[in-house]
Amino acid sequence: MDMLNQISNRIATLNSGEKWTVSAQELLISRADFQSISVFFSRESEKGQFSIDLPSSLRTWFEQTSFTIIKN
Repeated sequence: MDMLNQISNRIATLNSGEKWTVSAQELLISRADFQSISVFFSRESEKGQFSIDLPSSLRTWFEQTSFTIIKN
């Protein structure tokens, strides 16, 4: 849970239009943990405070190890 709070706090500090790329390597977590976090923040993005952008070459959740958060 602490990881989710850290990421949420970082998102809150972003300015409108600012981007932040989150990666499993940056967070020092496994691919499986990263996938869980990715799904959580994908669902959170539906609330409208930020959006998620996946790399164009990796459109499936199980292939990705990074995503970009864009503050709305």
